[in-house]
Amino acid sequence: MKTAKYFLMFFFLLLGTQADAQIFKKLSKRAEKAAERTVERRVEKETRKSTDRALDSVIDAPKKEKQRKRKSKKDDEAVIDSTNDSIPQPKQYIRT
Repeated sequence: MKTAKYFLMFFFLLLGTQADAQIFKKLSKRAEKAAERTVERRVEKETRKSTDRALDSVIDAPKKEKQRKRKSKKDDEAVIDSTNDSIPQPKQYIRT
């Protein structure tokens, strides 16, 4: 009977060491995943900040007005007349 007690105690002792090894293994994996999540959150936060800054600078930038030089009809006709001296301009009749 005493040998059975000793055998059971020895068995539970060995069983406990295996359980500890698995617990430490799980703890190390959890710690590793937590560190990865922390780094990913930090990177995402910094990316969000830089994106917000870039968008703010684009939105808040003063808008440049594009000035388009429009040629009058006289200027267009002058260009046509000067390049096509030999071709007479057709007369335009206005109907009223």
